[in-house]
Amino acid sequence: MKSVVLLISFLLAFWCSCTSATTTPNPVLQVVRDINGDILTPDSRYFVVSAITGAGGGGVFRGIGAGHDANFVCPFQVVQSGRDLYRGMPVIFKPKAGKQVEITESSDVNIEFYIDNPSGICNNTVWQVEGFPGHDIPMYLTTFGEAGNVKNVAAWFQIKKSESFWYKLMFCPFGEPICTDIGIDYTAGRRLAIRTDNTFKLVFIKDTNIGIKSIL
Repeated sequence: MKSVVLLISFLLAFWCSCTSATTTPNPVLQVVRDINGDILTPDSRYFVVSAITGAGGGGVFRGIGAGHDANFVCPFQVVQSGRDLYRGMPVIFKPKAGKQVEITESSDVNIEFYIDNPSGICNNTVWQVEGFPGHDIPMYLTTFGEAGNVKNVAAWFQIKKSESFWYKLMFCPFGEPICTDIGIDYTAGRRLAIRTDNTFKLVFIKDTNIGIKSIL
């Protein structure tokens, strides 16, 4: 009887040790940092700038890209500047998880251009993949999104590490692993798009200017 009890105890101990060794804990999401090493937060503004200095171009801004005439109204395109020293327009990252106080890799965020003093008839600022779902190659990013709308999968993006100190933006409409890199279409005025042949490698620079929105 004792030998049976000892055998059962041994088997239970063996099973527990195997389970402990093979169980993978939930991965800890890595925080996203700017060029100074500070963690990105939802209450700050950042310039999204090319990580490649020299011939890599500058920051991202709200523009019309190529192929639009003087009668253009809305929405704007998300465009990268060809000027290395131009940081572009600052953006705000708004996590899908409302209580999230730090921006982490692989978490869903809306990306919204910051406009200090909105005026005119076209104040769209939230990024989205225009025409999604669709089959166009490439599919461009516009500012026709809606912040906080969880049903609009075309307006949610993720940030992931690209190199040691570089990042990339990804479009994951239905969650991982169905993701695609955000790239640049150089033939269309440097518009940001999915389904391109390149990946936009970037860094984040905190906007330290005090704007009207920051005071109100």
